[in-house]
Amino acid sequence: MKRRTCKASTVVEMAYLMPVVLLCWMLVVFALFFYHDKSVIAGAAYESAVMGTELWAEETGYRSAKIEDYFRERINGKLLFYRNVEVRIMVDQAEIRVEAEAVKYLMMLHVEEQAAVTEPEKVVRDMVILKETIEDAAR
Repeated sequence: MKRRTCKASTVVEMAYLMPVVLLCWMLVVFALFFYHDKSVIAGAAYESAVMGTELWAEETGYRSAKIEDYFRERINGKLLFYRNVEVRIMVDQAEIRVEAEAVKYLMMLHVEEQAAVTEPEKVVRDMVILKETIEDAAR
């Protein structure tokens, strides 16, 4: 059986090199967690904003609470590195904005999604009125 030996300088060099390799590996793993969580939270925020535009027609004062509950439901059960996600809902006449923030160690994640409030029934009524007006003018 042949025995291999290394010089002492090789051992010292590896002692300096391995922590750098491990640090790079950990940075890659944390970056993957960051981008995974960012895409999951951004998707949930956008879905919540769109769902909020659908709730706009309802005459309730709890729109932002329903939107936040929907957001929480969308991220519940997902494998997220960021556990404590804070969400803010801003509702006005033109758009619904959902902002989500999460902090873990020194990494901060901020996502902002918005959806325009539309009134499709108003557009349909306007189209019917326009069509009737054109037909009346043609007669």
